[in-house]
Amino acid sequence: MNTFIENSSINSSYDVVEQEQIKDKNPILGVWEFLMPDADAPYRKGRIFISKPNGVYQVVISLKTGSLNGQDVKVDDNRINFNINIEGIERTSFVLEVKDDKMIGEFYSDSSSSEFLAKRQLPLE
Repeated sequence: MNTFIENSSINSSYDVVEQEQIKDKNPILGVWEFLMPDADAPYRKGRIFISKPNGVYQVVISLKTGSLNGQDVKVDDNRINFNINIEGIERTSFVLEVKDDKMIGEFYSDSSSSEFLAKRQLPLE
C-alpha cells in the first residue's frame, strides 16, 4: 500500500478517535500501542483504534502487514471484548480491561493465546 495513503488513513483514524474522546468520556475510546508477547511475529505489536461513531463501538487493529476489523464488539464500563478473523479463517477473541492509560488482558484462539498489554497514545499538544 502507498505509504502516503496509509499514513493519511492512520491520521484520519487518530482525528476521529480524538474527537470522540472529547465527546464521550468512556475510558475505552482511544488509540493504543500494544504488545502481545506470545503471538506470532506479524501480530505481536501494533496499534488498536477504538472509536464509537454514531453510537456503535468499532475496533481496528493496525499491524505492519495491514489492518483487521473487530467484530462482535461488547463494551461494559472499562472492559471490552471483541473478535477478529486472522487470514479470514482463524477466529481470535480478545478480552481486555482499561486501567487509567493502560489496557491489559488476553487474546485466544484454537491454536494459541497471549497476554495483551497496551498503553494509550496521548494526543500531541
